[in-house]
Amino acid sequence: MKTAQDIMTREAITVLADDSVKKVGEVLLSSGHHSLPVVNGDGHLVGMIGERDLIDAHRKVHLPTMLTILDGLIPLGGMHEYEEELRKVTAVTASQLATTRVISVAPDEDADAVAEKLLRKDVHAVPVVDGSGLLLGIISRSDILQHLLKS
Repeated sequence: MKTAQDIMTREAITVLADDSVKKVGEVLLSSGHHSLPVVNGDGHLVGMIGERDLIDAHRKVHLPTMLTILDGLIPLGGMHEYEEELRKVTAVTASQLATTRVISVAPDEDADAVAEKLLRKDVHAVPVVDGSGLLLGIISRSDILQHLLKS
């Protein structure tokens, strides 16, 4: 039975938490990947940034529809989406833009379970981290496909 550490790419291309959003875009484009891990100076995972995050960072913010009742403003749905859009367009650094709720895997997790996570959660890659959050590697859909073809 293969595990995450058996199929992961150990030399993951990363960006630092303090890198500019522009630098993140350049690294993402030059890497050919769909998403990149964001790490702090110690190599611990801070979040992930994908192509969609970078596209969202350059979109126009759409104000939520508001209803006025008794001189009070009540947002009609979408307030969370508005706050998320605002966070992304005002981001200056990788850590400000990154998605922090990251689906990650442990190094000893079964490779088939990792494949299931990638498909179920519809993500392009999952970081492999130890118990302290240190980034050990990354597993992409390509890594899974290589594993399946070797089996």
